[in-house]
Amino acid sequence: MVSSTKCPVCGVAASQACTRCKMVRYCDREHQKQHWPQHKRRCRPFSEEQDAVLGRYLKATQEIAAGQIVFIEEPLVVGPKWYHSDADNEASIVPCVGCCTPCRLGKHQCRRCCWPVCSAGCEHESMECSVLSLGTGSPTRRQSPTKWLALLEMQSHEDERRGTELHDEAEKRVVSYLQNRFLCRLKQTNPSLLHDCEPEMLHRLCGIIETNFMVIELPTGLELSGLFRQACMMEHACQPNCDFQFDNKTHQVAVRAGCDLRKGDHLQITYTNILWGTQLRQHHLRLTKHFSCRCSRCLDPTEYGTYISAMACLGDVNQTCGGTHLAVDPLDENTQWKCDTCPILVDGAYVAELQSHMTKQVEGLLAGCPSANQVELLLARLTHVLHPNHFHTFNLKHTLIQLYGNEAGLESCVLSNNQLIRKLRLCDELYNVCRRLDPYSIKLAIYVTVILIEVAHTLEEQARRAPAEATSLLGLAQTRLREAHMVLEKEQESVVGKKLNEKLQKEIFECEKLILTLAYNQDQ
Repeated sequence: MVSSTKCPVCGVAASQACTRCKMVRYCDREHQKQHWPQHKRRCRPFSEEQDAVLGRYLKATQEIAAGQIVFIEEPLVVGPKWYHSDADNEASIVPCVGCCTPCRLGKHQCRRCCWPVCSAGCEHESMECSVLSLGTGSPTRRQSPTKWLALLEMQSHEDERRGTELHDEAEKRVVSYLQNRFLCRLKQTNPSLLHDCEPEMLHRLCGIIETNFMVIELPTGLELSGLFRQACMMEHACQPNCDFQFDNKTHQVAVRAGCDLRKGDHLQITYTNILWGTQLRQHHLRLTKHFSCRCSRCLDPTEYGTYISAMACLGDVNQTCGGTHLAVDPLDENTQWKCDTCPILVDGAYVAELQSHMTKQVEGLLAGCPSANQVELLLARLTHVLHPNHFHTFNLKHTLIQLYGNEAGLESCVLSNNQLIRKLRLCDELYNVCRRLDPYSIKLAIYVTVILIEVAHTLEEQARRAPAEATSLLGLAQTRLREAHMVLEKEQESVVGKKLNEKLQKEIFECEKLILTLAYNQDQ
């Protein structure tokens, strides 16, 4: 929608709209150029909106093509990874406080504050260094008051956080640590130096970070946390329509349309793992972001027909049942689960306990380097109680298709024809789930690429064994590899994406070599 029909330079009626945002009209190109320094800050294909339920969100003001950059934004602040695992706490490699480059603890230290840096010459913010060394410095709110105000505008969920595990963890890991180690002593030496550093403000800042931070993955494998004023307004959805990437050097975020967006569409990303079932996603969002999701997927017990949360119905003592248990109310963590075939109801607490037990089994197995046989055994056990598409069986199957054809003793050349057929069937099941959950491969590009590579690899082996069908099999393999190349494009800059691309290129080369060999043999 055009916000004004008059040229902002001369005030006369104008018909020539800005081609990018369509929000401003000009009488001629000269006035458009003249107004650009003022307009460029607001020239964008979306608007900021407010809703009583959603809070602040972004809405498309025009059609946006898939792949188009919606906006690029610099971070308000960037820091180390916010949530730490046990492995993170024991790591000897940490981000440099100056440039976030990985550095080994004890090798180099800042000469003033003694915190870890990547080299003796690396410097970090004078304010930060001064606080860490208990000196004086200019607080961020004085250095960048605009950024400080933008930071404080972000949602912190202070009331919801009180009494939670996250609040207690923040008190121990951040608030008390800063107060006891630095802030109290700084106040004693210079009472006028610091403002707004009471525990309440520190907890508010912790809530802002928890609710709004975005994970920035570096090529080194380290993860950072960044806060972005605009990107943090994007609405959550379990089937997002936008994707984002970070610049490795500047940490700017570039938000792209993951599919064609219509005027009025909300710009959506996801804050959780879309390969989790609804109740696990809901629990994660309530715990870390302090809200519940009511998107179309969460409201659908079948989750777009994937049944990725569904349990198998075992019937009763008198009769077995081949039905499927689905949550009666997917948004209620205590809901009962009802069979779609027989009248049996299962208590939500029992399902939660069963899911927790299976999570430990699956994660425990996959945390190591399991063999195909070990994965098969666990998959066989879980198949009795889970739907074939359940997210636990999905993970096991996705691991299995990579073991068959690559594990020592299970290379493609030694697999039986039936094993090759079964691998293709597993790939087909996994692919269909991914396409239903993420039709544009916005979040599952890596998973889909792995599946397509394994399909092509298996088809190539079948072509070697069946010369009469080789042409069609290799043609199909080539089609799958082309699709994999397109899907992986959006992950080219990620660490995993780069490694997977190397494997993809090798598979493309192998497929082309087989096609050339086939053509040569046919000419003889």
